[in-house]
Amino acid sequence: MAKENDIKEELLKQMDSESHEKAETHASSLDEIIAKDRARIKRLKWATVISWVLVAFCLIPAAFLEHARRSAAVIPSELVVLSTLAVALRALLLIAVILTISLYIRSRTLTIHQIQARLANIEELLKKMSQDKQPPDKT
Repeated sequence: MAKENDIKEELLKQMDSESHEKAETHASSLDEIIAKDRARIKRLKWATVISWVLVAFCLIPAAFLEHARRSAAVIPSELVVLSTLAVALRALLLIAVILTISLYIRSRTLTIHQIQARLANIEELLKKMSQDKQPPDKT
């Protein structure tokens, strides 16, 4: 019976030491993932802002050309420019919307990764606190 208790204690000690090593590796990998997510979100923010600015810049001339077309003050070459600009505006708007949705999803993913990292830290602190409260082994 004493032999079984010793085996249990040794296995528990091994599990505690292995979990500590895994926790350090896990924490560093979480930090790397979070850093990569932050960098990705930063690039995505810039791309999203630039795409919306391009949409705004294309929208202004398109509005003027559309107003001129409705008042019948447009020559045929301007109609070609207007139709090309309308297609470009639709494409830019689609890209801007896709980038905005992607930015939202990526930022949510970053938030979830940050929560996971904090929970892992809390778990480690609780393990340390429980080990500190345990009475010393009687050997």
